[in-house]
Amino acid sequence: MAHKFTLNPECLKRRFAVYVVIAKGDGDTKIYVGKTGDNRDGCNPVISRCGNHFSYNKMHSQVRNKIPDHERRVYTYVFDHFDEYSEDVEQRREGVDRINEMERWLNEEIQIAITSANDVELVNPMSGSHAAKSRRTTRSSFRTEQARKKIAEIVEEVKRELGLTDRDLFTR
Repeated sequence: MAHKFTLNPECLKRRFAVYVVIAKGDGDTKIYVGKTGDNRDGCNPVISRCGNHFSYNKMHSQVRNKIPDHERRVYTYVFDHFDEYSEDVEQRREGVDRINEMERWLNEEIQIAITSANDVELVNPMSGSHAAKSRRTTRSSFRTEQARKKIAEIVEEVKRELGLTDRDLFTR
């Protein structure tokens, strides 16, 4: 039996991005929220993260580590880019800080969106730990209207994939 794997050109770009992995199985769905561009040595495209998620290197394989029956699921990735990647360390710092906040925000919104969904589990929920006021102020400065629209579009696409389109749960 032949299989098909299609790549969207956007998943090949070296840019800061956030993404949601939707892992549909028999009777339940697991969700993982992640990002690209936060490591010190560079920024890999989303497709690279996809491959790493199923690596046998436990440091990189977050999806495989969190979903024991990973080989029996069908995966959909929903993502969007935020900033261009810069080789300049000083310019890159703001992109790293922004993408970290976008991942936190997306994780929060996915948790809200799946609250009433049956048999859907976010396998890496963020705890919302307390941060110093100066850090919270910096983080909140990244939550712009443009960023809100991108996060909302990702959440809406995830909801469509899960069959939750009749609910408007994006509240922030």
